[in-house]
Amino acid sequence: MQQYSGTQKENRQTALELLREDGIFLPADCGGRGTCGKCRVRFLTGAPDATEEEKKKLTCEQLQDGVRLACRACPDGAFTLEYELAEEEIAVESIASEKDDAAKSAAAGADQETTKGLKTDTDAAAGEKKVAIDIGTTTIAAALVDAGSGQVLDTVTSVNHQRAFGADVISRIQASNDGKKEDLQKLVQQDLRSLITQLGEDPDTVPVIIAGNTTMQHLLLGLSCETLGVAPFTPVDISLHEVNNQLLLPGISTYVGADITAGIVATGMDRSDDICLLIDMGTNGEMAIGNKDRILVASTAAGPAFEGGNISCGVAGIPGAISRVTITDGKASCETIGGKEAVGLCGTGVLETMYELLKEEIVDETGLMDDDYVDDGFPLAGDIVFTDKDIREVQLAKSAIRAGAETLIREFGTTYKGISKLYLAGGFGQKIDLKKAAGIGILPEELTRRTEAAGNTSLQGAVMAALNESVKERFLHAVSVSEEVSLSESPVFNDLYVQYMFFE
Repeated sequence: MQQYSGTQKENRQTALELLREDGIFLPADCGGRGTCGKCRVRFLTGAPDATEEEKKKLTCEQLQDGVRLACRACPDGAFTLEYELAEEEIAVESIASEKDDAAKSAAAGADQETTKGLKTDTDAAAGEKKVAIDIGTTTIAAALVDAGSGQVLDTVTSVNHQRAFGADVISRIQASNDGKKEDLQKLVQQDLRSLITQLGEDPDTVPVIIAGNTTMQHLLLGLSCETLGVAPFTPVDISLHEVNNQLLLPGISTYVGADITAGIVATGMDRSDDICLLIDMGTNGEMAIGNKDRILVASTAAGPAFEGGNISCGVAGIPGAISRVTITDGKASCETIGGKEAVGLCGTGVLETMYELLKEEIVDETGLMDDDYVDDGFPLAGDIVFTDKDIREVQLAKSAIRAGAETLIREFGTTYKGISKLYLAGGFGQKIDLKKAAGIGILPEELTRRTEAAGNTSLQGAVMAALNESVKERFLHAVSVSEEVSLSESPVFNDLYVQYMFFE
C-alpha cells in the first residue's frame, strides 16, 4: 500500500482526478462512472461521506474503515489516503522472442510462406535495431529486432495506462473529447518510451514500427477523436505514414485498425488462395474473412470481458490472475499465471468459469444463476467471486463475437465448410481452451479442428514490417482489397445477436 496526501481544490475534484494530476493512475475500467468498483482507496484522514454508488459497491465494514471509490469520493480540505496499484507485468505467451525457440523467426504463429525472405532486409546494416510495437487497448507489447540478421532479440510488455480513463475505446474517445486528449497522449507516449528503454534503446533515435487500433493511434498522435464516436465514424488519418522516427501502419476503418491489417498480413490471408477467418477477441472484437483477392472486415462491440475488463474481479493477464478453472461438486479449483496467489480473473479464467458453471448447471442456458449465488456470486478463490453481472458481460461479449463472425461468413457467401482456417488472434486466443470456447458458444464446434491460435498477430505484423521494407506493400494491398461490413446496420447480425445470447 502507498500513501498520498492532498488538499481539495475549489473546483471540487474527485480523489481519482487529484491522483491523476500527480501522475498516479488507478485503474478505472468504467471511465470513472462508479460502476466497476476498481478504483478503491482507503482514507486515513479526511474521508468524505459515502455516495449512493459507493454504498452499492462497498460493504458497511469497508465504508466504516474509510474505503471509498476514488472516482466518486470528493474530499473536503486536506486528506490522506492509501492506494494500491496492481502488479503490472503482463504475462504474454505469444510474442516472438529469441528466448522462444518456436518463435525465433520474423513472426511467431504466422505460416511459413508468410515469413519467407523476411529474415533480412537487404538495405539494413548488420546490427541495425528497430522496435516493433502493438498498442492494444489493454496491453502494449514491444519487440526489439535486428533488421540485418532477422532476429527478434527481446520483448517487453506493459498495461496501457490509459485504462485510468476507461477499459474500452468508447470511454477513451469520450475522455479525449471531454478535454483529456493531451493526458491520454502523454500516457501512451510515456508507456512507449518506457518499453523502448527497457529494451535498451533510445526512444528518441531508434526506428519504431507501430500497429494499433484506430483509436489508440489517434490518441498517440494527438488527433481529434470527435468523429470516431459519431456517425459516419470517420477517422482523421489511418494511412501508412511516418512521424519523426515512428512508422504507423495503415488501418482499414475507424473500428478496424492497423492491428487487424497486421493480423491479415501476419497470418498470410493477403496471399492465400483459400478463404480464412481471423478473429481478434480483444476489446473491440475485430474480425476479417477472405483471401488475396477479397477481404471483408467488421468490428463488434464485444467489450473487454475477455481481457478481464468490466468483470467484478477481473484483471489483465498478470501474475496471480486465475487462468484455469474446474468446478466439481460446487467447489472451484483454480490455476493462476505464474502459480502466484490469486488476485483476480483474466480472460481465459472468465471463459473457463463460465463453461464450468454451465457444465455444473449452476447457470442455465439463459444465463440465470442458481439462487444460492445470486446475492454474493460464486466463490472461486479467497475473495474472488463470479457474479450474475459478470455472466451478463460474458453473454454480451460472446454473442457479439459469434454473431459478428456468422454475419461475415454469410456476407462473404460461404459456409463453415468453405473456411480453410480460423485464426484466433491475441493473448486470449493463444491460451483459449477450444472445447470450452465452443461449449459456451463463442466459437462454432464445426471449426474447432481448423482453428489455430495465432498469438499477437498485430505485433507479428509490425515485426515483419520492421524486418523488411517491402512488407509495407503487403499492408497497402490488404487495405485495398478490404471492405468493411457495418454490423450495426445488418438485420442478420441483430437476429443472430439475440440468438447467441443463450448458452446452447
